[in-house]
Amino acid sequence: MARPPAPDMPNFALYGEEERNVAAEFIHVERIAERSSLYEWTISPHLHPGIFQILLLSDGDSELVTDEARQALHPPCLVIIPCGAVHAFRFPPDAQGWVLSVADALLADPRIAGLGAAAALREGSPRQLSLPAGALGELTEPLMALLAGEAGSGGPLALTALALLLAAAERIAGQQQAARSVSPDRRIALVRRFTSMVEGRFREHPSVADYARALGTTPQTLTRACRYAVGKPPGEIAQDRLLREAVRALMFSTASVAQVAHDLGFVDPAYFSRLFKARTGREPSRFRREQAWSYALR
Repeated sequence: MARPPAPDMPNFALYGEEERNVAAEFIHVERIAERSSLYEWTISPHLHPGIFQILLLSDGDSELVTDEARQALHPPCLVIIPCGAVHAFRFPPDAQGWVLSVADALLADPRIAGLGAAAALREGSPRQLSLPAGALGELTEPLMALLAGEAGSGGPLALTALALLLAAAERIAGQQQAARSVSPDRRIALVRRFTSMVEGRFREHPSVADYARALGTTPQTLTRACRYAVGKPPGEIAQDRLLREAVRALMFSTASVAQVAHDLGFVDPAYFSRLFKARTGREPSRFRREQAWSYALR
């Protein structure tokens, strides 16, 4: 499902190409090197309205940057880019693999959605899926190659290959999610409720007591649960979320430091700057100079 466009964020059809209406059956496949080599192997932060992407990285350790985090990419892997998600890449010159771009609307087409493929992949943030050994992981490369030859036709073979690739990716994602899951525990359930609440309220700067009261527990119980599940007290978890949003704004927007502070609920920008420096070791302005992508500084 498409998300609201990010402010001050370049929108492209394919990277470097002017945004345009996306045809309902748009499918495009190219090798990573075809486009990345034109931009010195660095794809700056951007998004693709109306387009869903899967990147297959078969060789060359790379980096994915989203509006939430930086992530090392270790081949062989797939990178899922939901429609409208901010993303950027840094590749080494020897990177190998494919980039599949497809109309997000096509994923809801009964010919594909009827197979149960892509529903879980279209939601959330960009993410990496390590390719498993065996048939499931080895299937992705020939499917990309087949799509590269059939993408322009929009025929049954292209749609079948796309559906198979999506089904394989969804199966891999499900298997990896199951492997990360743990036995239900009251403390873990409490922490999940807490972190979900933090997502909606971190700009309000609630106290730990406020969060505990809203969760129907005590600050002591919440603190013990957070230390057990995450290794951090709840106040630090909430502050981490606030800091992550500050980093996102400084890296991916042109808002002033004062504007960022105000958006995050700080009445005093100087206090925000002191807090940011205490947590990162750098003032917000220095962080932006050293970390933000060049387009955001123009």
